[in-house]
This record gives sequence, structure tokens and C-alpha cells, in this order.
Amino acid sequence: MQNKATIKLVILSLVFVFILSGCSLIPISKKSVKKLPVDNGAGEDGSLDTGQIKQGDKTVPASIQTQLAAQSKIYKFEDYDELNEFLENSDLSSNITYPTFSRGLEMVEMGMMEDVAMKASPDLGLDYASDLGLADASEGAPGLGGGSDDFSKTNVQVEGVDEADIIKTDGKNIYAVVKNNLFIIEAYPAENAEILAKIEFKSRPQDIYINGSSLVVFGSDTQIYKTDTYKRFPRRSSYTFFKVFDITDRKNPKQVRDLDIEGNYFNSRMIGDYVYFVTNNYNWYWRDDVVPIPMLLEGGEAVSSDCASARCYHPDVYYFDIPYDSYNFTSINAINVKDNDKQVNGEVYLLSGNQNMYVSKENIYITYTKHISEYQLEMEVMKEVVYPYLSVRDQEKIAKIEQVENYILSRNEKMNKITAIIQRYASSLSEEEQEKLEKQLEEKIKQKYKDISKELEKTVIHKIAIKGDKLEYKTHGEVTGQVLNQFSMDESNGYFRIATTKNRTWSRYDEASRQSYSNLYVLDENLKQVGAVEELAPDEQIYSVRFMQNRAYMVTFKQIDPLFVIDLSDPKAPKVLGKLKIPGYSNYLHPYDNDTLIGIGKDTSESEWGGVRTKGLKMSLFDVSDVENPKEIDTYVMGDAGSDSIALNDHKAFLFSLDKNLLVLPVSIRESFDGRSYGKLSFSGAAVFSVDKTGFTLKGKIDHSDGGRASESDYWRGYNYYDNTVKRNLYIDDVLYSFSNNYLKMNNLDDLELVKRLKLKKERNDIDDFDIIN
Repeated sequence: MQNKATIKLVILSLVFVFILSGCSLIPISKKSVKKLPVDNGAGEDGSLDTGQIKQGDKTVPASIQTQLAAQSKIYKFEDYDELNEFLENSDLSSNITYPTFSRGLEMVEMGMMEDVAMKASPDLGLDYASDLGLADASEGAPGLGGGSDDFSKTNVQVEGVDEADIIKTDGKNIYAVVKNNLFIIEAYPAENAEILAKIEFKSRPQDIYINGSSLVVFGSDTQIYKTDTYKRFPRRSSYTFFKVFDITDRKNPKQVRDLDIEGNYFNSRMIGDYVYFVTNNYNWYWRDDVVPIPMLLEGGEAVSSDCASARCYHPDVYYFDIPYDSYNFTSINAINVKDNDKQVNGEVYLLSGNQNMYVSKENIYITYTKHISEYQLEMEVMKEVVYPYLSVRDQEKIAKIEQVENYILSRNEKMNKITAIIQRYASSLSEEEQEKLEKQLEEKIKQKYKDISKELEKTVIHKIAIKGDKLEYKTHGEVTGQVLNQFSMDESNGYFRIATTKNRTWSRYDEASRQSYSNLYVLDENLKQVGAVEELAPDEQIYSVRFMQNRAYMVTFKQIDPLFVIDLSDPKAPKVLGKLKIPGYSNYLHPYDNDTLIGIGKDTSESEWGGVRTKGLKMSLFDVSDVENPKEIDTYVMGDAGSDSIALNDHKAFLFSLDKNLLVLPVSIRESFDGRSYGKLSFSGAAVFSVDKTGFTLKGKIDHSDGGRASESDYWRGYNYYDNTVKRNLYIDDVLYSFSNNYLKMNNLDDLELVKRLKLKKERNDIDDFDIIN
């Protein structure tokens, strides 16, 4: 039996977490905002009254389902003054710290301001960044005369939607980023290949786009902190540079546009002549004398937000009624890369965070995951059980306390006052009443858990229509679970398909919910769910997904690799047609043709203690022509534990051509001596295969290490490369081009004989004979 002190501690702990979560017993008064022409679930005046609802003549706290649904609704600030007021009254505004100028510069030099989530990989000595959710397409028009029409493009998810990369070709020339340098190389014909120009940047470029005679280069601007312009800014933010070069004369590229966008690069796409460029700005702080939107600089000077000016940048700002843990201003800007006189058009979304992005030719989908903890569940029950017992006077007191502006009473001060009210109530209960309340709380929590188990982890999807420089927020939706990467999403015939993993939980109230499982959902054009396959592969997680026509192929893994074939021909009734269980797993799936899939991942075996031992690189060829009985046609395993490929986590490193029966992967091979531990590195370079519907044949390997010669380490964007690590491969006609920081090598595809080698990294004693543009 719990005594009075115990029940008081239960109630007080619930109140403490409840208030800290940003929720409230009675809603905090907020200024009315403009109601969008979509179903937001707000009141008729657009107010965000999500914390309470009417039941007869009484006003009671809203259910947790109602509050969670409201958190996905979008609202638009009428103007920047209203945004300022929102930030001023936020609980976060008094807690956000900002680095000083010197500290900001120090962070940049240490690489701490890159917006890259990192995931440790023990293989190859590489630390892979989490997939940034990019979808690629074809490169720009061929080079100016003399180029080939037979050349490889960056590996794409959606045809016609280009993705930035570190290397591009137009069939005549190759454009490649090596550290702070961008090389323009006349690459065709290979035997006459030469470096035409080298553009040297003080801030290291991250990726590039090519669009005919326009070359786009962007990256983190580490030099802006030294400028007088930056020193005048009140916010010590990071900035991303976006430069456009006219490369009509490849030997003499000319910079024609110079933009800086406040924030860190998150993602981008190029469709037609527009790059849709997405940046994040975290750790926002408020000042009532400063326009709060992320700044845009052109030619080193800030573009005015006052559109009475000849040139302005005045994005609309949207937000969601969620308990923000931090403010992330996500800016989506449409930038014309052919007409440099066009203004940048953008929109800004106030989010807690974002994770992945999928882009079709018509829409951008941005996703993030929201969670509800068991503490929040207990809070909900406390509202339902305890709040009605409070006197009207105590309820009014709590309402008045919470309606006080945050700059008058902080969140902690409000918490202390409300806690005192609840404590007085708890101390008035008899032991019998305490026992009754405790039992009521426990029963309610268990029932509530069953009711909302699928709400504990949900992916929120926001759909933004794009056309030229026009951006239009359309709608939102949500599904249970978390998205792995961009390939977990797809748009087809007006439907949006998405695969998720509902991750493992550790509930005290429901043993069955502890297991993870996977789902696939089909949403209509309004992102309303019309079909679903749920609770696949209990206790496993999604490792890769590929959507092809009216099917989805999903790989989950714990000890063996189940490949699921899911029929999507009827969007309202998706169903599993078949599955194949084999050792190992595939991190990436790529279509060979409509009936055949290529998978790359790792081989595995069961360990002596019943766990899983990861082994070498594994390629699989799957026959899915009989959808109810998929088969593994062939496998090819390279090396032992520790062997790795950049292509496992970066699809742009995967080169495949059906016409040429060609598959090329950057690989690092380790050979183990005892069969258990990581072995010695035996090869690092490119592995070249011929592949047909019968299987894989290794044609040979291309080495960039000069026979095992040591090379400098190069940490960049979450990867720990070496300068002799092959990062990309491409082809023009019948020549394979392999690319590392050290070299661009050209080898015949027939016999892999070396045609030519261009050195890209200047050694200490080398004479620099490249053209340099500062």
C-alpha cells in the first residue's frame, strides 16, 4: 500500500514532466493567426485552442489524440511582427545561447557547424553520414560540341529530378570537386584528356550541379565570418554559399552569381532551370529590432525584406502547434540558375527538426518523426483523472498562471506554482482515496496505451508543390513509424507511398508492444491514408526499400534478410505477395529490369553465442518475376569482416548500366586470418563487374593507391576518406573513369587497360600548372 507521501510524489512527478514537455492543463493564450485554405482543425478564428475542448457546459482538457493531431497542422504568420511576438513569448527564447564571433569561427574551423548526422561504421575506416535523402536525375545538356551521347549520369531515384554530387559529366567534360578545388576536365576522347581549368575556393565546396553552360557550386561559407558585413549582423549564424559560373568557355569560367543563405545545407534538387535549395538554421534567438527570417546575401550584401525595394527577399513563414524542443528554421528557396536576374523566391517553416526529403517533378515532401513518451501518456491520464477533482477555484488559478506571459513568469516558476496547487489537493486525500486514485491511474494508463500505441512514434509528412519559382504548401499527413531514407518514399499516379519501421519500445504497460515492426502506407493526394500493410517482420528493422511500378521491395533484418514483395496495383488494398529469407542483408536495392533486382549489403552468419556476425561485402541478384516466390539467382561476396563500400550508404557511388552489363562499386577489401576479427586491408579502389540475368562476373579492379602506398586522410561531410579512396565512377562511351582525390583514371571497359591518368592532388614538389580563379 502506498502512503500519502508516495502518491504525492507520483502526482508531482507527472506534473513536473508535463509542464516541462511544453504541454499545459489549460491552453496558453496565443495571438490569432491566419487560417490557411486547408483543414487545419483550428477554431473558426484560426486560434490554436488545442489544449481544451467543450463537453456540454464544461471546458475540459483535450485528449492526447486531439493534441497530437493538432501538432501536425500548419499555420501561417500574418507578418514578421507576429513571428517576433511568437519568438518573444516562447519558453525557448530565454534558454537559447549563441556563440560569440570568435567562438563561431572556432566551431567552423573544427568542422562543428556542418549540418550532418553521423553514424559510425567500423568498416573501411569510414564514418558514414546518415543518408541525406536526396533524389537525383539527369545532368545538363552535353558539352559544347564533340561530346558523346553515351555517358553515365548521377544515379537517380526520380527521372528528371537532379541531385547535387561531387562529380558530373556532360559527355565531353568532367567537373569534379577535390577538397577546395573544382576541376574542369576535357575528358573525351580519353587519350587526349586534359585539365582545362581549376577553380580554387577559400571555403570548401560540397557539391555541384551542371545545367548546360551554368555550373552551380555550393558549400559551407567559412570565410564570411571574417567580413565586415558579417560583423554587423546581430546573429552569429553559419552561412551556405551558392555560386553560379558561366562555363561557356571551359578554360575561363566566370562567376555570374554569388549568394549566401543563412543556415546549414540540408538538401537540394534541380528540376529544369531551378535548384530547390533547402537550408536549416538552428539555435535561433529573438531580438525585437531584427527581422527574424533567415537572411539572404547577394554579392556580399543582405537582400532587403522590404519589397518596396527593387530587389527583395520576403518569404512567408509557417509553423506548427507543437511543443518545440528547439527552433529549426527550414528555408526552401527556388533559385534560377540560367537567369541570374531572377529574384530568389522562398518559404520558411518553423520545425523542431527534419530528417528526410523526397522530391518528384511536382512536389517536395519533407518528413520528420514525432514521439510521445510514456511520461506524456501518464500526463494525459493525470489530466483526465486528477483535473476534474480540483476545485473550480484551483482550476481558475492554474489557468491564470499558465496564461501569464513567459517573460513575466518562466516555465519553471509556473511549474512551481502549479505544483503547489496539486500538492495541496494530494495532501487532502485519505489513504483509501489515494489507493482508489492509484488504481484508477494504472488502469487508465494501460487502456490508454492500447488506444494510442501507434501514436508513440509517427512520421509527419509535409507536401509542398513546386513549379518554377512557385512554392505552395499543400497539405500534411502522418503514418506510424520512422522513415529510413529517401528510397522509403515514392510518388506514383497521385499516390504517395511510404515504408516505415515502428521502433522497439520498452513499455511498462504492454509487453507485446516492445517489438519493432515494419509498415507500408499508401496516401492519396491530400496525404490521407487509403491503404496499408502493417506489422511486418516483428522484431526487425527496414534496411532498404525500392519502389518499382506497382510493387515495393522491402528488406528487413535481424539475423536473416527477408525480402518482401508487396503489390501496390490497388492503392487501397496493398498486400504482401511473397518473401525470401536468405543470410545477410541489402543496404541498397537497384532495379536491373522490371523482373530483376540488384542488392548490395553485407554477408552474415550466426555466431556461437546465437547472435549475428557481419562478414564481407555481398552482392545479390534477385529474380522477382514470380512475385509469390522471389529467388536469389546469384551472390558475390568480397572480403571478410570490415570490407566496405561507400555505395552501401550513398547511392550516388553506385554505377550500373543495363546496356553495357556493367556494375562498378568503390570497395575496400579486408582479408581475415582467423575468420572472426577484422583483417588486413588488401585492396581499396573500384571493383568492376559484368552482370546479366544469370549473375555477376568480376572483370577486374582499379587501384588508386599506387600498389598500397599510404595516403592522407580526408574527413569531409561525415566521411573519413583517404585521398586514394575511390569515391565515384562514371563512363563515357567505352571508357571507365574512376575518381579519387588523387587521380582521375581512364580505363578501357573491355579489358580495363589504363588509357590515361590525370593527377588531381598537387604533391609538395609538384609545379602547379593549372589555371586558378580566386
